[in-house]
Amino acid sequence: MKIGLYLDQVAMHILNRGIFVSCEPVDRIESAQPGLVDERLSEVGMTYLVCDTEKEIQGKAKLVDAFITTYGEPDPIMLEHMGFKDKPDKFKTEYAGLFKHQFPEDALVDETELFVCIYEPVKDS
Repeated sequence: MKIGLYLDQVAMHILNRGIFVSCEPVDRIESAQPGLVDERLSEVGMTYLVCDTEKEIQGKAKLVDAFITTYGEPDPIMLEHMGFKDKPDKFKTEYAGLFKHQFPEDALVDETELFVCIYEPVKDS
């Protein structure tokens, strides 16, 4: 089993409550780790180890879905899991603000491809 997620405390709490959604521009992922998008797309259904920011194993998560959508027309499944059901404009506004804060040198446009992964926690029996 390989490490699939490194999460801070807030993200770990979200995962442990039932689901965690990651959403990042494809170009940023591919520039950092070429081939990772295709790799994750082929690994839907796989269980990963989850580590905290100190690289300590905190649990496991199953990748239940992975897909590419666009910033301009975000996928309804992603919107629902992120709490923006029927509110794509609110998602776009909040995501743009977060993105600009994290990556002030980059810009989002409607055609920006976003890679979405949806994880559920795995409890060992």
